[in-house]
Amino acid sequence: MPSIWTWTLVRLGLALVGGALIGLIYDRPALGMLIVALAALGWQLYNLYRLERWLTAGSIADIPDGEGVWPPLFARIQFIKTKAKRRGKRFRRLVKELRASTEAFPDGGVILNAQYEILNYNLAARVLLDLKLRGDRGQRIENLLRHPDFIDYLRNPGDRPAVEIPSPTGGDTWLSCRLIPYGPEQTLLLIRDISQRVKIERVRRDFVANASHELRTPLTVIMGYLDTLADDPGKPPIWAQPVQIMQEQAQRMFRLVEDLLQLSRLESGQSVARDRVVSIAGLIELARRDAQSSPGFGGPIEVQVNSDVNILGEETELQSVVSNLVANAVRYTPAEGRITISWNVDEDGGHLAVVDTGIGISEADIPRVTERFYRADGGRARQSGGTGLGLSIVKYALRRHDADLEIRSRLGHGSSFVCHFPRDRLTPS
Repeated sequence: MPSIWTWTLVRLGLALVGGALIGLIYDRPALGMLIVALAALGWQLYNLYRLERWLTAGSIADIPDGEGVWPPLFARIQFIKTKAKRRGKRFRRLVKELRASTEAFPDGGVILNAQYEILNYNLAARVLLDLKLRGDRGQRIENLLRHPDFIDYLRNPGDRPAVEIPSPTGGDTWLSCRLIPYGPEQTLLLIRDISQRVKIERVRRDFVANASHELRTPLTVIMGYLDTLADDPGKPPIWAQPVQIMQEQAQRMFRLVEDLLQLSRLESGQSVARDRVVSIAGLIELARRDAQSSPGFGGPIEVQVNSDVNILGEETELQSVVSNLVANAVRYTPAEGRITISWNVDEDGGHLAVVDTGIGISEADIPRVTERFYRADGGRARQSGGTGLGLSIVKYALRRHDADLEIRSRLGHGSSFVCHFPRDRLTPS
């Protein structure tokens, strides 16, 4: 069956022939064909005008009538417009559902562009950050969250997974902020209220500090009486071993109390003074002498100090870092093993390393060895008198000095603990 376009061309051809025949009557066949062609063109222009008016009217129900190719063309356009309208409704419904789901999130979400300007946010973010419905869209996020830790995290988001800051709304509210890049130069800022966790952590820290402080006095009294009893020549011989065991356990508990107190001070303390010059070579030498005198280890301790640059910080805390790292190496290194303590300075900063040939740490244990009371080898640590707090003290002391702890280890091959100090913490001797 011929198509509608074929019939249209046939009709146009017949009209032109008819126009030429009529023109022959007046000896003007070309003029007759021209008049027919102009009439056909005018008709098509008229239908184009009707099409434009129909498309701009907004209603797809009142389809124009016509003849020739125009009725199927109008019907096709009506079909496309109807389909697009249905898709638009479905898309708007999906957007509405998505907005409703994001509004139901307990955590805040803020969409940022490449310049960290606010594009959109949900209800939780509006409450947590006290955002205004109109005035805060387009604002840079650092204009609203001005805490120095957040600004530093915003500039270097790859340095840590998240940052914890007090809420800009004030009070005892604390927020955990995390940046997640997505899409073309866009970033999602996730905000979580961690006030309850911070409160519990503060209560725990205060309890540990108070309990440790209260335990120290009676422990001191007990240790004093045990020392007196141990030095008493008139005590029965059968008491000698029990008194010695009690002395050892009392000393172990006293070390635990002291470590807990030190850890509490590090957790709750303010920033250290940066105008105190600490000799790192002196700290290393003191830790080496203590390690050499410790029982159970007779191997060599090599010291490599390749720079006379010192550290700005708190001497007692830095001494705790060095002594705990060296004591940890001694505790987990056999008598025939080897320990190396080194200090190097390069363009990235200062690097204090304690390397041993001990029993090593499994890959699964490495992320957890700085946790309180966590022991990769609990049995041996208890036998050697470890409290499980040494590396936690190291972590918090380094954090207060803007330093990082890098741990590398293999089971049966030893461990390497490297403290990386930034250049602004270094000073010439």
